Amino acid sequence: MTTATDTAPSGRRAAGVHWDLAPLVPDADAARTRLAAALERARAFESRYRGALPGMDGPALAEALAELAEIDNELSRVSSYAHLRESVDVTSQENKDLSSAIDRGLVEAGNALRFFDLEWLALDDERARALHDAPEVARDRHYLVAMRRFAPHTLSEPEERMLSERSPAAVSAWHTLFGQITSTLEVPFDAGEGDGVEPHTIDRLLAHVRNPDRDLRRRALETLYDALDPHTDTLAHCYDTLVGDRLAMDRLRGYAGPMEPTHLRNELPGPVVEGMLDAVERHYPIAHRWFRIKAGILGVGKLELHDQYAPIGEGRSVDYPEARRLIDESFARFSPRIAEIAGGFFDERRIDAEPRAGKRGGAFCAPVAQDASPYVLMNFTDRMDDVMTLAHELGHGMHFALASAEQTALSAGTGLALAEVPSTFAELVAFDHLMEVEKDPATRRALVSERVEGSFATVFRQTVLTRYEQRAYDLRGQGGTLTADRLSDIWFEENAKYYGDALSLPDRYRLGWSYIPHFISTRFYTYAYVFAHLSTLALYARFREMGPAFVDAYIAFLSAGGSKTPTELLGELGVDVTDPEVWEPGFREMERMVEVAEAG
Repeated sequence: MTTATDTAPSGRRAAGVHWDLAPLVPDADAARTRLAAALERARAFESRYRGALPGMDGPALAEALAELAEIDNELSRVSSYAHLRESVDVTSQENKDLSSAIDRGLVEAGNALRFFDLEWLALDDERARALHDAPEVARDRHYLVAMRRFAPHTLSEPEERMLSERSPAAVSAWHTLFGQITSTLEVPFDAGEGDGVEPHTIDRLLAHVRNPDRDLRRRALETLYDALDPHTDTLAHCYDTLVGDRLAMDRLRGYAGPMEPTHLRNELPGPVVEGMLDAVERHYPIAHRWFRIKAGILGVGKLELHDQYAPIGEGRSVDYPEARRLIDESFARFSPRIAEIAGGFFDERRIDAEPRAGKRGGAFCAPVAQDASPYVLMNFTDRMDDVMTLAHELGHGMHFALASAEQTALSAGTGLALAEVPSTFAELVAFDHLMEVEKDPATRRALVSERVEGSFATVFRQTVLTRYEQRAYDLRGQGGTLTADRLSDIWFEENAKYYGDALSLPDRYRLGWSYIPHFISTRFYTYAYVFAHLSTLALYARFREMGPAFVDAYIAFLSAGGSKTPTELLGELGVDVTDPEVWEPGFREMERMVEVAEAG
């Protein structure tokens, strides 16, 4: 592992930019020791508090919650350490063994602590209200109230334990089968890079859709669909079985519909979500306009599906030191406090940015623990887009840092509906600064087109995915089997609404549903991205109107963490998600970006 004595980083491809995990846990042995101690505390908590909750008063509940928070925080610290280690070297057997040991420990701790949640949910409303309104637990009041959302749908402890025990065979096995098919699928493909025909995974084929070579993009998608075709019946069966199982569990738990569990997790009212999705569909013509503009820019009569993400312009290279400078400048213009938090990631070596063998792809920001600082992983390749990725992850980081400073370990985190707001907002702050200071026309055009298409992918495409899921669950709920042909019909019809007559869809795109993991892992996962992105655009519109007067309120929003509902937190910033017109500023911002892109 990297230590604080490593050499200073150089510029290109973030050479030497490795994080230092020592402030979290010194080493793997220490992590195992701390895990054992946390498990002992969890078992002691169970011995002390099982059956005690009904007789507690406010001070006693506050004491129990403080102990629970400390246990949760310690488990978060050691599990984050293990998984951060593994993320930068997935080939290390020591890292794999540590992660496995930590995961087993988390299951054991969860089993020991589950009783407390169940006993809390079993209290009658009057008794629960008296406890969560006690002044001693004010900081965790929302945590307690939020858990009660699931009270009508929670079974007895033996039943819940039984359902947990059946999950590996009844649910996880289908996840595993889907993952085995999609992650191991390889097909021969010549990418025209001088290496001849090479095995290509699904992800590698999809990466070519951003290649400047139009024929390569077309061939990559055709190869993808050819590869998927023999497996679609099995992939459809995985989905059909999971949807059927979820609907059965919904009936057992008394949910009113298949989206209710997701709405409860996101703390969003169903009518707000449905109104938002309707608004998105009404604004599909914004995308149609862009597709026609892009066809003109690319010099083609009409966009084909393989042209959707074709690059427009080529941004100049940006080394890591310049990326840091741009981030510092953009955040400092918004708020010195925000810039200070971002600077801590660099100064305290909490970023791992150098691409290298064995390191996982992509990017993330890990909150780690309430009493520890967050860490960022990315793979910096000297592209302007990497600056935006860095801004995005640091946006998460400032949220985690501010919330952890003000909230308890139980109340610091937010659900997905708000989690992506700070990261997207940070991107917008960085983007505006880049557009002011960047002089290279090709880079500016690339930045704008990527911003437009990123918004479309998050708002419009994720709505398509949600509508697809709704129709699939409706069909299964009415007794229909989710066959590959039926899923393909639904998929193609919902996508056709988005693309309209502005982009041609190949018939083989009917198979586009088959490799998307969100449908398998978490139902209706994607609409939270729509909510977060549109909420962020609405907030940024407020910032444009108010200027510096907005900043303090926004920092208070970040500091609030998960201490209130999304509706309450956004409402304090002037964004009323119950107002049908609330999403219009976001769509106006998207229209503005299309106009900027059209102007070049």
